[in-house]
Amino acid sequence: MSSNNKITTKTHVKQRKERTTFSLADRLVPHELRSVDQMTSADFRHDFGAHLENMRCMQKDQQHMHFFQTAIEENRHLFEKRTILVLSCGTGTLALLAAQAGASTVYAMDNSNVTDYAQLVVKHSSYAHVIQVLHGRVSDVELPQQLDGIICNWMGHCLLYESQLVELLQARDRWLKPAGFILPDLGELYLLGGAHQLLKNDRFNWWLNVYGFNMNALRRYSLAEPRFVKTHGEQLLTLAHKVLQLNVATARVEDLQIDRQFRLQVEQEGYCECFVLYFDVGFSRAHHHQPLQLSCNPCLRTPLKSLWSQTLLFVEQPFVMRPSLSYTGHLLFKALAQEQQAQKQLNLNQMQIEIEFFESSEDGTFGRPLVLKRWLLLPRFQTAQEVVSCQDKQLAVDKPHYSRNLL
Repeated sequence: MSSNNKITTKTHVKQRKERTTFSLADRLVPHELRSVDQMTSADFRHDFGAHLENMRCMQKDQQHMHFFQTAIEENRHLFEKRTILVLSCGTGTLALLAAQAGASTVYAMDNSNVTDYAQLVVKHSSYAHVIQVLHGRVSDVELPQQLDGIICNWMGHCLLYESQLVELLQARDRWLKPAGFILPDLGELYLLGGAHQLLKNDRFNWWLNVYGFNMNALRRYSLAEPRFVKTHGEQLLTLAHKVLQLNVATARVEDLQIDRQFRLQVEQEGYCECFVLYFDVGFSRAHHHQPLQLSCNPCLRTPLKSLWSQTLLFVEQPFVMRPSLSYTGHLLFKALAQEQQAQKQLNLNQMQIEIEFFESSEDGTFGRPLVLKRWLLLPRFQTAQEVVSCQDKQLAVDKPHYSRNLL
């Protein structure tokens, strides 16, 4: 009995060794996937776009995919016998839709190893004679001809953060014909005041008493970072105020920031726990009287999923907002200055938001200060110094750089 067990064990060990020494050819890996097949978990941390789970989440029942499909299928006249670039092409779905709509040449470009999958998908879909898959950044690639249109899912959190806008503007300036189109080409960012007390208690305030211990230091870390959360209109206290209007067909790099005053009109009285940001994008060349639109409005109900949540900027001390009072403020939203200086290029992967917010009994004036706070949007954990810089500051009623009247 024991002898048979030993023989069986040795056989299993030998079989396992044989399985681990298979070559790529033995495993029947398609030629197009040889490089991505050798990626490790560490590689995927730096290139999550090449992970199959990311590809599924990016496309399955997604609102933005329905938007792009509708825009392409209903505007075939923009694609027939035209040359199109699909920037950040992913698995190549949008490139296939463009080719299906009649494009004569489609360039599908991405800086991720997802291009290996795109190459295989294009081949199996019998569009290799139309679609050319390119791996790299816009600055690294040369195209042999000018473009009639650019398709790009360029939007990031709160429109700008981690967006593809810098790459998109480079591609536009290098290759797009004067009469060419960009899909989508319009973007708008909105600011509101929200309650969300339960969410704040769950994410932040519970640090005040953890098994009887005060961990407020960790609460301060949490409050320094924006939260990307799907919210509902019932939690909103104010009407939306448009803080950015962008047309990427004409925008400059300098336009990819916000430095402006705003006013919030209260709809229902309540404790304001956070500011809420959401965006809409549209396509002005759509074959309709109104631009085709994709919205992240929290009041919008749709059976489709959204890649983007609303961005919540929680304040340290909540305050009551009343319809009888006036609320004005100043918003600064831009890339971190030190990153721009180091790389000599706008880096939308590291950004900051600053809000100064005031309450007044007179409409259009800056009165009692309520908030002066900074939030950092970073792809890493914040340092202790950065957390300190994000604490609510003491405000003086009179600010020397402000006019007493809201412009």
